[in-house]
Amino acid sequence: MFFLSIPQAWHLVGTWSEQLPSESNLIGMSQTELMMTLHSIFVPLLLVISYYLFNRINKNESKKIKG
Repeated sequence: MFFLSIPQAWHLVGTWSEQLPSESNLIGMSQTELMMTLHSIFVPLLLVISYYLFNRINKNESKKIKG
């Protein structure tokens, strides 16, 4: 078996363990790329949640006024 070999394959020279980025950039993205990715995830999520809560509050207010 390849993964039971000694030394383990992930410790051999030239494998992925030797090619890790510096500790300050482990995810492989620049600061700008990371911010753009996070914004593209969380801004639409925030808008959808806000829209849902706004509609829910409006429905409750309209029931109070009518009834």
